[in-house]
Amino acid sequence: MIRLDESSEQNILNMLMESSVITMDQMSKINTTSKEVGKTKLETAFELNFTDEDKILKILSTNYSLPTIDLSKKVIDPKIKKIIDLRYIQDNMLVPFEMSGGILKIAIADPTKLSLMKNLKTMTKMEPELYATSISNIKEFIDRLSRQDSKKISEQNVKIEKVEKKEELIEVGSEVITFGTKLITEAINLGASDIHIECFRDKAQIRFRIDGILKIMNNYSKFLYENYNAVVARVKIISKLDIAERRLPQDGASTFVSDTKAIDLRVSILPTKNNERIVMRILNKDAGDKSLSSLGFEEKDLAKLSKAIGSPQGMVLVTGPTGSGKTTTLYSILKHINKPGMNILTAEDPVEYEMDGVGQVQIKEAIGYTFEDALRSFLRQDPEVILVGEIRDKTTVDIALKAALTGHLVFTTLHTNDAISSITRLINMGTPNYLISAAVTLIMAQRLARKSCLECREIDNNITPKLLNSIGFLPEQSARAKIYKGVGCDFCTNGYKGRMGIYEILEIDHELKAAILSNLQPKELFSLAKKNGYRTMQDMGKSLMLTGDLSYAEYERVLQSE
Repeated sequence: MIRLDESSEQNILNMLMESSVITMDQMSKINTTSKEVGKTKLETAFELNFTDEDKILKILSTNYSLPTIDLSKKVIDPKIKKIIDLRYIQDNMLVPFEMSGGILKIAIADPTKLSLMKNLKTMTKMEPELYATSISNIKEFIDRLSRQDSKKISEQNVKIEKVEKKEELIEVGSEVITFGTKLITEAINLGASDIHIECFRDKAQIRFRIDGILKIMNNYSKFLYENYNAVVARVKIISKLDIAERRLPQDGASTFVSDTKAIDLRVSILPTKNNERIVMRILNKDAGDKSLSSLGFEEKDLAKLSKAIGSPQGMVLVTGPTGSGKTTTLYSILKHINKPGMNILTAEDPVEYEMDGVGQVQIKEAIGYTFEDALRSFLRQDPEVILVGEIRDKTTVDIALKAALTGHLVFTTLHTNDAISSITRLINMGTPNYLISAAVTLIMAQRLARKSCLECREIDNNITPKLLNSIGFLPEQSARAKIYKGVGCDFCTNGYKGRMGIYEILEIDHELKAAILSNLQPKELFSLAKKNGYRTMQDMGKSLMLTGDLSYAEYERVLQSE
């Protein structure tokens, strides 16, 4: 078998993993064994009998809708070498095997070569028509082509200029693949949650969202601007999107495999006035593996939460804006209660983290499979616990609340500012207050804030007692309080290192249930909850400011004063 370049091999292995031909454990063994025996990863996969050429061909053909071709039966047309240099064919391991009527038929063995089709069209002035074939088939055809190559040196010299131009195009193609790999690897290493790829009239840029803040990565700008269309095409190829469609938004997904772990990417492509804009959400599977005790709850709040999630029935609501960590919290809860004797079902859009022992369902609104449909079918699956990714309409609310009253523990999310306003939101959606009062057991609101760096934090002299009084500190507190901020060092980013959760937990006790039934206003519900020990996110934020973990600037950015 011929040796493919490293990017091509990795792309084939990624394709096999996405199609469940190779597992994560097998991929780890391939990486380890490959280094030990000094062979490429794909050769190692063949020797370990994890895959073979027939499987690769079948998946390539299916995933990219390519017809298959047996090149061993094809007679070589001598005109082929006149329009595409043999060195180009050998370096890129693709085979042009037939041409007629302005169409050039090309066979490939790995999907990375899809990115070269535009170059080939430019070089040959013909329309490429793609076919899938095996790696060995490619090798045998190129060998036959090489044996027939009887060009004279003088003829080669005449074409030197053309060949050099073609070689330059090859280099760009391989550079784009390397660029994409480097980009995603750095984003993962920096702990980014999103990658933004965007083009404007006179520039293009990459931005990483790190600790909730977008940061421009200037080192990628020049190459991106010069090769923007090729980078977009590369992202579309790995995400199985239509590379020819540039007028409509597209959504896709991909799995990026590094030497140590696999990362799922959720890809969104949006056409704009200046080319297409890409956002890739990085779904690190390790993020769904946090324990409940590591999320930073106050002791009393954790006790309330543990009581609610240990109940046999009822509804627990988690609320907050996009990117506030709701999904991580819900998965930590599921991990905490997950036992072999418990049937847990989740309806998500999308399924972000995989969890053993939990039935996870992907919502597909494009085909009419909604949260409402999933929830109805769940009730016939004999569950103890149901997680509904998001409540979007009255029907879903009603089914979820009734499930919480009939022996099921239900978890779900809402987009509201705080715990109290979640009750108002449910009422405004048309939900009867008696249902809310009977079914809801706990509401938790949360935010994610950047944590001040321990290595470089110092007292912020700009924070005066008057300023602290304005956000709710008591005069005796503000007089002696020392508020810290990070100034920036080698261990952090602009004075911040990592993020922490800020929470408020509203337990729906007997008094609050009665108040909801009595249609009390939000201010009255708030006063009643405060009397019973309710601590707001602002209260927790002030405590974190006094311990030095939260700066005043971050408090102002993340939390609104009461």
